[in-house]
Amino acid sequence: MRARTTRFLGATAIAACACLTLTGTASAVAPANGLSEVIAAAGSDTTVDITGAILANANGGAWNSDPDNFVNVPPLLSGTQTFTVPADPFADEVVYSAGNPAPNGSSQGKAALKASAEAGDGKIDIARSSSARGSSDPGTFEYFAFATDGVTWASSATGSGAGLTLTLAQLRGIYDGSITNWNQVGGANSPIKVYLPQTGSGTLSFFTGTVLGFDPTTKPVTIKRFQEHDGNSIPAADRATAIAPFSIAQWIAQGNTVVADKRAGFTVNPLTGAGFNSSPVAGSAGSYTPAFTTAFLGSRSVYNIVDSRTPSYDQAKRAVGFDDGDTASTASPLCGGQLAATIQQYGFLTVSGPNGLSCVKS
Repeated sequence: MRARTTRFLGATAIAACACLTLTGTASAVAPANGLSEVIAAAGSDTTVDITGAILANANGGAWNSDPDNFVNVPPLLSGTQTFTVPADPFADEVVYSAGNPAPNGSSQGKAALKASAEAGDGKIDIARSSSARGSSDPGTFEYFAFATDGVTWASSATGSGAGLTLTLAQLRGIYDGSITNWNQVGGANSPIKVYLPQTGSGTLSFFTGTVLGFDPTTKPVTIKRFQEHDGNSIPAADRATAIAPFSIAQWIAQGNTVVADKRAGFTVNPLTGAGFNSSPVAGSAGSYTPAFTTAFLGSRSVYNIVDSRTPSYDQAKRAVGFDDGDTASTASPLCGGQLAATIQQYGFLTVSGPNGLSCVKS
């Protein structure tokens, strides 16, 4: 049996997790098996930070008597940055870098989980996802929806779209190329720079498929790309006139300083005619809370996904899932409701599941 290795968290979650005190229950979905397993989560940028807090609980909670090492792989590394997933009885060490990129986004996270399950190598055990089950997902995938996020449009707080409320029709007009200047929707006289997240992003597929209802890349509009929820990845010269979708939860977490602030002056803004017509955020810096409802068109579940074929399947569920028939006292701390305050601190709405659980399995 291998000695326990140093516990790693995603780079953006380290500081946040250090200040949290997270506790759990004495039991979970599966018993401790005594193996020193490394259980790696990868994928969505939207949930990387909250997953860091969840896995800190798994690594440090008194409820977890197993010598497992839960590892949260960051979605993006740059320059000379590296991130190491230690070896365990099932998988060799993996070193991610700019030359060996980690799964970036929900689609890549799911693809990595599927590949790992098919190979039986245990390299990825949990896929972070902000997109629901897809037609190409294997039947062995188990989705655990643990929180609700919202996606709305963002613009610079001091730029050409500052202070505006868009209708759903106007937002769609911007992304289909029929509206090209901020002055057409009540803003300054400036051409709109239209941004979408990186390819493979769950936020991208949700925003285009559900909020817009079409793929803007098929329309007569110039699309630029940015790393989702990272205003710094939009060139400074474009920020005053840019529009981009943004996770409300990520914006809140960054504004509450529980994670690194990458908003670069962007605000999340009201979208009327989409089931909720007020500001999506309440409160002030340091104490923001989500104000949207689940009736909002931009409302979406976020998930942890496990695959029953992976060698650490049961142990992954100890941190992020539950078994049929479980109650709040026997499920993972996440699905038993014990991390509700943390979920809210990171800008998400909690969810209600069966038997008093705070996750929904699909």
